[in-house]
Amino acid sequence: MERSDALIKFVAVLVFVAVMAYLGISFVSSYRDPLRTVMASGMELRDGLETSGYIVRDEELITASGSNPAVTVTEGAKVSKGETLAVRYSGSTAMERAQKISEIQLRIRQLTALKNGKSEDRLSSETVMSLAKAIASGDLSGLYDIQQDVDAYIISGSALATGNEAQEIEALEGELRSLSQSSSADTVRVTAPFSGTFSFTTDGFESVTPADVENLSDAQFHNLFSSPKTVPETAVGKLVRGIKWYYATEMDEKSAQKLHAGGSAHLIFSRTYSADLTMTVESVSLPENGRCAVVFSSTKYMQDVAALRGATAQVVFDTLSGVSVPREAVHLNDEGETVVYILEGISAHETPINIIAESGDFYMAENDRDGLRVGDTIIVRANNLYDNAVVEG
Repeated sequence: MERSDALIKFVAVLVFVAVMAYLGISFVSSYRDPLRTVMASGMELRDGLETSGYIVRDEELITASGSNPAVTVTEGAKVSKGETLAVRYSGSTAMERAQKISEIQLRIRQLTALKNGKSEDRLSSETVMSLAKAIASGDLSGLYDIQQDVDAYIISGSALATGNEAQEIEALEGELRSLSQSSSADTVRVTAPFSGTFSFTTDGFESVTPADVENLSDAQFHNLFSSPKTVPETAVGKLVRGIKWYYATEMDEKSAQKLHAGGSAHLIFSRTYSADLTMTVESVSLPENGRCAVVFSSTKYMQDVAALRGATAQVVFDTLSGVSVPREAVHLNDEGETVVYILEGISAHETPINIIAESGDFYMAENDRDGLRVGDTIIVRANNLYDNAVVEG
């Protein structure tokens, strides 16, 4: 028992010595290197509300009855009235002809790039960059072409230069014309009934139109999106008219009162879609049980939102901008003013600030032309800190 007590005392002494040594080293370090600064940076705080809602467009389902329909346009593609959207093939001969046409079109594109002076290494590099850009932006409208280029330039290496690109292109174009003209009853084309933006994605809410969300009430909001219609098996996608789209959502009455029809609002979309937009407020409904339906609209980025339905967005009501200042750097001077000390050369200069907000370990101060500005060197800590004091690093 005595040996155990002695051991406990010994360990306690070791811990005490270690703690004192740490405090001593910290004190000496602080004394030897007392100056700590930070560059004043811009800071932005947003007063907003996260909402969940639905995107509404003027859209129409595109169907292709029969077997083996193949879509011939890409996601988000802008098409003209009468342009072929899909082709239905009957029999193996028609399918083989379609595959051959696709291969020839790809080869012509490769040879044209080589003929125009692009090396195979450059084509491979551009393909990788195009793929990375499409993934980063979420724009999949050119994904089919990128996929073909990945196979051609990176996987199979089929873009090898021949030295006779011009002659080969001419021969392939002739073969392509012949194949295209040979289409017969075994191939049926589905064409666009109007000009618009094409999307593969269907969800049963295509029947919800912009007219349905005009002066939308909160009860109507829930009814419209409570249950989707059944999408027919023959659907190959949808076609969207025009460039205007709507975002219908709901929010509490107090938040909705900050918006007014005809005005604008800043929305930051996240999750399924990433975008930062200024949108028009189309309508704000009367409150029902403390909730209001709100409809926003935009005429930008239709090809990005053509495939989307449910979306999450932060509606920003107000934005404060200023200068980020560490709490530790803020002081009260003899006159009771709130100040920071700015390092200019080797001198500290007292600078009054106006704090407009706070967040965590930082205050937000006004960006003052005659006072604190972004880029200034703020003194966070120094010995004997006062106005015009000489400080050493």
